[in-house]
Amino acid sequence: MTASAVDSVQAGRIAKIISVVIFILASINGIFTFSGAHLFIEEMIFAALFAVAVQFSIAVSLIALPYVRGLGKLVLLVVYLAALTLSTLSAYTYIYNAGLPGTLDDSRAVNTQLKARVADQLSEVMLAEQSYIDTQTERLAFLKRQAEEEALRGYRSGLGAGKGPEYYKKLEALAADEIRFQAQKRKFAEAQSVYAEMDAALAEKSDDQREKLILLLARLKSAINTDEAKAIVTEISQGKLAVILSPIETAMNTILDRDAYSIQLAVSIVWAAVFDLLALFLGIIRYYMLRPNYSILSGIYETITAFATFIIRLGYVKKDARMKYNQELQNQSHGTPLNSSEMQSFATYVMAGSLFSAGDEEDAVAPLQNLISHIEPLKLENDPRGVGIPFDVVDEQKDMKTLMAMLIQNEVFLSDVENSVYILNPGSEMAHKILVFIKMGLKDPSKEKDISRFMIPAEAIR
Repeated sequence: MTASAVDSVQAGRIAKIISVVIFILASINGIFTFSGAHLFIEEMIFAALFAVAVQFSIAVSLIALPYVRGLGKLVLLVVYLAALTLSTLSAYTYIYNAGLPGTLDDSRAVNTQLKARVADQLSEVMLAEQSYIDTQTERLAFLKRQAEEEALRGYRSGLGAGKGPEYYKKLEALAADEIRFQAQKRKFAEAQSVYAEMDAALAEKSDDQREKLILLLARLKSAINTDEAKAIVTEISQGKLAVILSPIETAMNTILDRDAYSIQLAVSIVWAAVFDLLALFLGIIRYYMLRPNYSILSGIYETITAFATFIIRLGYVKKDARMKYNQELQNQSHGTPLNSSEMQSFATYVMAGSLFSAGDEEDAVAPLQNLISHIEPLKLENDPRGVGIPFDVVDEQKDMKTLMAMLIQNEVFLSDVENSVYILNPGSEMAHKILVFIKMGLKDPSKEKDISRFMIPAEAIR
């Protein structure tokens, strides 16, 4: 065996070993993929089937890549990327939640982070209520001073000192506000009591902790005075405690929220993809062992180019079909060569007609030359490209009538009674050949230019 053959055999053996290792790595990562899928699909059988399908797609794609060509390679890469994405996200979901305390045990439990947020916002509620009570206390003291000043000096009424109508009016307003303030203080005291119960509920850990906190928040909302505090309580109840995130939502929200990025997130993603990435690395090595002279990047480029070309050609299918049809029709209509037997028979037939139309002392081709000399662009409204001879010209040239009758019989010319002209038949093969002879025999450059527009393309005449 030659050295290259030996190297090829050894490369094949190593490639088989790498294939086995790729399947092993995919199976290891399949454990994490299954665990993450089981968090979303509670049925163990379906989660296992999902993990097997995803990891099998990854392994087979890496192993089959050296043997696939063209668009198949692009399809294989798309399948691999889709499977790798599903595998990584599924494994990451499990690994990330496994790193959070208590998340996998019970998603309904109130974790430490949620407790901290609730406790912080409850403190804001009590601060807002305390600020409101202090403001109301200062306001009542101010109203009381106003009443006293009215009795002593009459500063506000402008009517002098004494307990007049203005004094009693201020005194009544003060009394009404004091009654309302007593009710507000009782509600604040009740809010403080509920707040103490919520502190105790946050400190303990129980199965119904979340529901208990929601009920205490409802009691707290009925005992507070300010709109600001009510809005905070509503946000805690509906936006935090009432929202129960599944492990999948917890993991995905962390990726979407840039402020939540952490070392745990990065480590979870690396762990989720590490075995698949190792399989990819070995797959690339195996690819170059089996295809040492073929770059995978060049293959991807060629595949994408071929696919793009295919998509572009799809947009021109109708145009290409129409062009090919016209070319075939043109070849069928004008496919007779100038030196063919058909053309020679027709030329003999025309020459016989010209001879029959000629006078005794006249040249045999004179009638044909005379007819050809009168063919010109007709510039008809319904056929601007048409060429031919008017009826009047043929009537005046009696020697042209017999020859014209023969040509009409062979459909070289068509009779247009409406416009009183004989039109050279554009669908007649021989008519187009006659145009070639006309073009070659014309002496008038201006008429030659006009006739050129009605001739078929040169490549259609073989």
